Amino acid sequence: MKIGIDLDDVMAICSVPYLRRFAQEFNVELPDESQIGWHLLSQKEIGAGYDTVVPGLEKVTPEQRDQFRIRLYDSTFFAELEVYKDCPVVLERLVAAGHELYFITARAERRRYITETWLREKGIFDHAKAVHLKPVGDFRPEYPRGRYDPAGSADYKVRLANELELDAFCEDDVVISQTLAKAGVRVFLFDQPWNREVRGERITRVTGWSDLAQHLGI
Repeated sequence: MKIGIDLDDVMAICSVPYLRRFAQEFNVELPDESQIGWHLLSQKEIGAGYDTVVPGLEKVTPEQRDQFRIRLYDSTFFAELEVYKDCPVVLERLVAAGHELYFITARAERRRYITETWLREKGIFDHAKAVHLKPVGDFRPEYPRGRYDPAGSADYKVRLANELELDAFCEDDVVISQTLAKAGVRVFLFDQPWNREVRGERITRVTGWSDLAQHLGI
């Protein structure tokens, strides 16, 4: 199989350290760590579909969130992330079993050096046939700078999935996983607090890398 693999919150533990820094910056109170996730930053979803409300979050404007994201991503944040348990060993087994792996992230191309350095330090860079980051200019101009654009990232990943003729994709994002599935790509959805409601004919929920290994018989 040709398998595309997302980076943040699939290989790299990203949302928890991000939200911890966010809470420290804006003096907001986070819930139990098992419920920390990107959904907490969507004010539209606070109290509507999620049981967790973050005290103080309503005082942080969208512009402040965008500026924080830019500052944090321009720092050493990505270099300091931890890798998920069993990720390196399962990737190694996937390659040994004959699967072709492509690391595909919505991070900007200008973050290639810090991204590839991290992959090398974690011992997983050589498992990929290629590492793809979102190309320069592949951003919707009407979208606020620094704000995550799930629809744009979904279009980018579907385009790559078609170009690379991927059979499957490991993903955590709600919009991206659903868009990939609609495009005919099998999705292994890595279970996270923000994607619990996602279902689909081509979507298989996995609890982590060991669970993925079982599904693929390695």
